[in-house]
Amino acid sequence: MQKLSFALLLAATASPTTQAEGWYGSAKLNSARQDLANALLTSPRVTARVDGPNNAKTFTGSFAAGYALREGWRLEGEYTLPGNSTFKSYWAPFNANVNSLHTRSQRLMLNGYKDIPITPWLSFYGMAGVGAARIDANGTQANDTRRFASHRQYNLAYSVGLGLDAKVSDETTLGVGYRYVGMGNVETGYNTFANRINARDEQLKGKLKEQNLFLETRMAF
Repeated sequence: MQKLSFALLLAATASPTTQAEGWYGSAKLNSARQDLANALLTSPRVTARVDGPNNAKTFTGSFAAGYALREGWRLEGEYTLPGNSTFKSYWAPFNANVNSLHTRSQRLMLNGYKDIPITPWLSFYGMAGVGAARIDANGTQANDTRRFASHRQYNLAYSVGLGLDAKVSDETTLGVGYRYVGMGNVETGYNTFANRINARDEQLKGKLKEQNLFLETRMAF
């Protein structure tokens, strides 16, 4: 029995799950919950936020190409397909008017990973990334005819996360993970509709962030 236990331990330590050095490609299916923090309606006539913002859930995909280094390190470039979210808020003294901020976000990131073997086929990893988010924002007030102008911006984005990988063959790895993504401040253009003083001085703003659960397939070349 002791010999068998020793043999299993030796096999586990001698057969690491980290990917062999070389190039790989990956695809992820992301279940994303986006939140709008520090929501602001820039208008000199509002006094306080009554309700909102809420969060929005969306599904997106992402694709990456990377290189596995020695000692379980990996470096990759990843593109995340566009995801759409809508955030609603109400402001005093105009409580009857719902302000809807619509965002469409996509990202290009450089990610670093550190794989830590657990068994011959299972490994844990931590990751961090930095890159750029392109965000298109527009909005409405009360109804679709009262619009805030569209605005496109490019923000610095960052992410941190962790996950679990299962190596099913020499070329194929399946994984599941979680990551937090910060995409910076977003804002619409100014109101295109006439407000009570006929001014173009209203604008929806906030800080966009995302919590992301994903499934991944990774193929070594």
